[in-house]
Amino acid sequence: MEIFKEPVNVVLRQFNSNIENGLDKSTILSARKKYGKNILKITNSRNFINILFSQFKSPLVIILMIASMISYYLGQPRDGSILLVIVLLNALIGFYQEWKSENILASLNKLIVNKCTVIREKKTIEIITEDLVPGDVVKLYEGDGVPADIRLIHTNGFSVNEFILTGESLPSDKDYLFATDKTIPFVEIKNCVYMGTTVARGQATGIVYATGLQTEIGKISTSSQKIKVPDAPVQTEIADVAKKLTYAILLIGACLFGTRLLLNDSIPVALVFAVSVAAAMVPEGLPAQISMALALAVGRLAKRNAIVKKIASAQTLGSATVIASDKTGTITKNEMTITGCYFNSESFLVSGLGYEPQGNISNEKNIVMKKESLGDLKIFFLSGFLSSTGKISPPDTFHSTWHAIGDPTEAAFATLAIKAGFTLEEIEKEYPMIKVFPFDSVRKRASIIRSHKEKIVSSVKGSIESVLAVSAKIISNGAVSELTTTQKEAIMAKATAFSENALRIIAIAYKDLEIKKDYTIEEAEQDLTFAGFVTMFDPPHSQVKAAIELVFKAQMKVFMITGDNEVTAKAIAKNIGLMNPNNTFPLVINNTTLQNMNDEELKKVFSNRAIIFSRVSPDDKLRIVDLLMQQGEIVAVTGDGVNDTLSLKRADIGIAMGRNGSKVAQEAANMILLDDDFSTIVVAVKEGRIIFRNLEKTIKTNLSSNVAELTCVLFGFAGSFLGIPTPILAVQILLIDMIGEMFPLTMLTYDPPEKNIMEISPRNPKDKILTKDTIKGIVFSGTIMGLVSFSAFIITYFANFDRSNHYEKAITITFISIIFSQYANLLSRRTYGAALGSYFLSNKKLLLAFLFSISCIFLIVYVPMFNYYFHTSPLLLKDWLYPITAGSVCLILFELKKYIFQKNNL
Repeated sequence: MEIFKEPVNVVLRQFNSNIENGLDKSTILSARKKYGKNILKITNSRNFINILFSQFKSPLVIILMIASMISYYLGQPRDGSILLVIVLLNALIGFYQEWKSENILASLNKLIVNKCTVIREKKTIEIITEDLVPGDVVKLYEGDGVPADIRLIHTNGFSVNEFILTGESLPSDKDYLFATDKTIPFVEIKNCVYMGTTVARGQATGIVYATGLQTEIGKISTSSQKIKVPDAPVQTEIADVAKKLTYAILLIGACLFGTRLLLNDSIPVALVFAVSVAAAMVPEGLPAQISMALALAVGRLAKRNAIVKKIASAQTLGSATVIASDKTGTITKNEMTITGCYFNSESFLVSGLGYEPQGNISNEKNIVMKKESLGDLKIFFLSGFLSSTGKISPPDTFHSTWHAIGDPTEAAFATLAIKAGFTLEEIEKEYPMIKVFPFDSVRKRASIIRSHKEKIVSSVKGSIESVLAVSAKIISNGAVSELTTTQKEAIMAKATAFSENALRIIAIAYKDLEIKKDYTIEEAEQDLTFAGFVTMFDPPHSQVKAAIELVFKAQMKVFMITGDNEVTAKAIAKNIGLMNPNNTFPLVINNTTLQNMNDEELKKVFSNRAIIFSRVSPDDKLRIVDLLMQQGEIVAVTGDGVNDTLSLKRADIGIAMGRNGSKVAQEAANMILLDDDFSTIVVAVKEGRIIFRNLEKTIKTNLSSNVAELTCVLFGFAGSFLGIPTPILAVQILLIDMIGEMFPLTMLTYDPPEKNIMEISPRNPKDKILTKDTIKGIVFSGTIMGLVSFSAFIITYFANFDRSNHYEKAITITFISIIFSQYANLLSRRTYGAALGSYFLSNKKLLLAFLFSISCIFLIVYVPMFNYYFHTSPLLLKDWLYPITAGSVCLILFELKKYIFQKNNL
């Protein structure tokens, strides 16, 4: 059956559905059994086998395996076996790191729950999109993602962005009345919408006819689609450094090979030595450690309700200098409670909180108003509800309380109507909808045209300024009269007084229309009769005040961007502590002032730590973000609607709302807040700083350790011309990398933040970790470690020259000295304070890694089997003084250098 050719009643009958009632439970169960879940099978991660085998694709691993085979060929099974075991162990550790990283990233998608609004068993509810089945009646609103292929059964100014399917950038208008008996391409069908597209404008109701892989997008490519996650800048930087180091060390390996030949080693023996040493000193595991550090950080953020969609964004978070935040739904909860009404020069108090329809309406004499005694107030409450499309729903799987379905502001009028004694179903039946003119940021109002008996009425709501501007009459004492300028000024004064108490004002008006086929927006919204206004309270999130205080400590700025008037915005700012250092109100710039400012004038005011932008449009918001970025600021911007898309894409960090954000905004953003809470942004910024600090520690520690090994080998290289044997064997260097570096460095990524991490200036994300000064520091540390370890070898080698095992003992001490000096290097680098101060015990996982590493050292030194395979020798108690001294000397020198540099601000 070609759905688009069939009448609506035929389509409904095909799926045993009903426009008003939707599907019942038994039909849903049988449909799910028949069609399965509404999901696309997208492969976005590597599987177990891929990751395991990728560990053996590295050229250096392949060379080590060849070296192992050569050792077997030369009759040296001991060295061959050790090389093979080390390759396998390194592969397993690398596999663990990558597998954990992949699992963390893959699990993030499960946290983003896509929901849609459906009618089931006569109730309008929200469900997970994957639970949709053919026959479901779905309601679509501006900004929604289309959750399946849907045949439209009602539309109101409805258009859809179909770029994902057609490549066409302009929205495609849709009309449920579209009819044809021809077979046409699906992109030309006007009475259907398709999974993966998004609603650009208007509202619609439709019936699902295809889900999952049976949808148009499912047929095209999804079954084999792969998503590539971009690398973070630090990953690219380190991969490049590792590549260059590989070439340099391979050159050194060639020199070592030549030297061994000069010392009369055979070609295979010299090759095994040179390749093993070179492979051990290349920081091959560093990229995997960085990936794991980033993935762990992203996982920690997810637990705090912040989903980072691209791992590359995790590095940028800690660099943010400005947070440009919406007020409604980010700073505040977006849980609109109508607290009062103003009608006919009288104020009314509305009790109750949230969307639960429990509460009373009382007048200034504290008399509770009943439906029968409302009088002209009926027109006011009716007009408020009739101008709205939002609905309310009781607690369910996703919500612990009564909640809004659709726009939160619109839903508040449904709660108000019930409190006034109306039955919503009866009103909707008596006043069927004809046409909707949705709210936009230019008009700052919305209107709905409905029929009632033999009349047509337009119900309008919006900002107090915009509604008064198009109102010519007012209802008062049962009569409609001209709305005078004096009356308008009195109404505005009353509204301003409420606004100063952080209350939002929504004005209501109405108009009777002539009966005709169609209506324009001008006809619906001109020459209105002003009914009154409601006051709404949207409480701030509980943690916002503390979060803003922390932002200011972190030397960042907060710009509040809102569509509300400046009086309401200032009241909220005072409530949440968004103030200047001297506790005065921040600069407030309204839309008119903003329009009159040129770019240079606007840039000058950006030096303020807090600014309120009121009554701004999405275009104004984009301009603010653009100019901030031109000044070199790193901007985190929030958004929840279709019109925020450009700002979210333009900003360094686009942050969309997870609960009340549109699908379009979520797709454009780098990060999604599952709790829609400003304080979560601050948590994410802090985590971003922790990410960078831990990456910095890991990279510098790893590279300086490799320089230490290289330094020791190069001193041995020079000593070989004086008849001094090699201070450390290749197999021991490989072992150092595994037990001395791999485990502690992996656990270093779990380091908690230092106390002052949110009190320092944000870093520039363009700054590289490996600057010239950083490289000098790495070379300095590595040289000290290598020199101290080589000195330990020389002293013990000649001090025990008369003993039969003096060489094995000397290289054993060198082996342990390098590991202990690496411990010193790691401990010194992990904190700006004293290495053995209060921060020392802060990372239990790292301490366990040290214990495990030391336990392995004892096994290698004292177990005869390991002595045989690793060329080690048991040490006496006094022999431990050498490696302990080596580590202590390194720690003292590193701490002294750190102290001198900090004291002189170097």
